Formats: sequence, structure tokens, C-alpha cells
Amino acid sequence: MRLYLCIMRKSRAVDAIFPRTRQAILAATLLHPDRWWYLSDLARHLAVRPSSLQRELAALVEAGILRQRRDGNRTYFQPNPDCPFLTELQGLMLKTVGLVDVLHEVLEPFTNRIDWAFVYGSIARSEELASSDVDLMIIGRVGLADIVPALRQAEKRLNRPVNPTVCSREEFATKLAAGQAFLQTALHGAKLFILGDAHELAATFSE
Repeated sequence: MRLYLCIMRKSRAVDAIFPRTRQAILAATLLHPDRWWYLSDLARHLAVRPSSLQRELAALVEAGILRQRRDGNRTYFQPNPDCPFLTELQGLMLKTVGLVDVLHEVLEPFTNRIDWAFVYGSIARSEELASSDVDLMIIGRVGLADIVPALRQAEKRLNRPVNPTVCSREEFATKLAAGQAFLQTALHGAKLFILGDAHELAATFSE
């Protein structure tokens, strides 16, 4: 799951503070504070061209949010531990842009048993409040009891409750056919994909 692609949704509060490219850079670097990012590696992670990151990286270094080091012809970037508001900025990125990455990380051990996992509801619609839960739909062959410990880790990192709905393909299809409005809304509304392909989901459960 590419972070840059995952954040392309309707404008939200953080969009008023940072341009989209800067959001993506901050989320990638601040959520992995011990990693030195080489420019090409960072661009590959964000699915963009390296040249599109250079101006933003220079601005973040000048502001003291990132630091850089050179190794031969290569330049690496890392969060600056001396930045006085680094912790607060990390928290902001984690609760907004980094949400998809956190959920992907905790669900990754269950990849072979999850067909689709996506966030829906107020957060996916960019209408979340500080108190909003993360509404998470998981479709596959995994049980709720299996993933609860992983989701508790996500809750601690996001500082938000995660509200999961877990069902098999068959259960989802049956309830959908029965006209459950809740599932209709989740399927056809705004989504942030964690695992699985959006087109495949739409094709599988098309009416």
C-alpha cells in the first residue's frame, strides 16, 4: 500500500496545514524516526518521482524538522531529534496521514486470511472529530478474536478506538443481499484501503 496514494481523499483539517506531498514525506519519515531515508527510496515508497520531493525536503531540513547527511553522492534524511515539536508533529501524522500505514502494519501477519480490509465512515469521508472511532471492515477468513490483540496495538499508537466489523465473503454477500443498510453504506461509501484491491471488491459484490 503506497502512502501517497492512500492519502488522496477529500480535504481535511491537516490539508489546510500541509500540502499533500509534505504530508506524505512527514508521515513516512516521522513514523520511522530511526531510519535514514535515501531520496530514491523515499520516492519509491511514496510512488512519486524523486525530483518532486527535493524542494519539500529542503524546506523541512531548513525548518529543522528533518536533518540530512551525505554519504558520497547520496543524501539521506531523518527526523531531527532536536526539533522542539517533533513529538507533537509525530502524533499529528500518526492520527491523520499515517493511519493507513499503522493498520496495514498490524494486520500484515493476517494477510493470507484477509481478502479486504478498509476504513469507512467519518474518517474515510474526512469528517472525523477528535473523538471519532476508526470504523474498520475486514472481509476474509480471519476471526475477530484473532485480530483483537493487533487492533489494540493500533489503538494505542493512533490514540483512537478501532471499531472492527469482521465477516467472511459469504457472510458479507448474504447480509448485503438481505439489504443491510450498514453494509451497503460501507461498500458504496468512501473508503481507505488497508488490504485488498478496490476494483476486485466492487466486482465481487456488484449488484
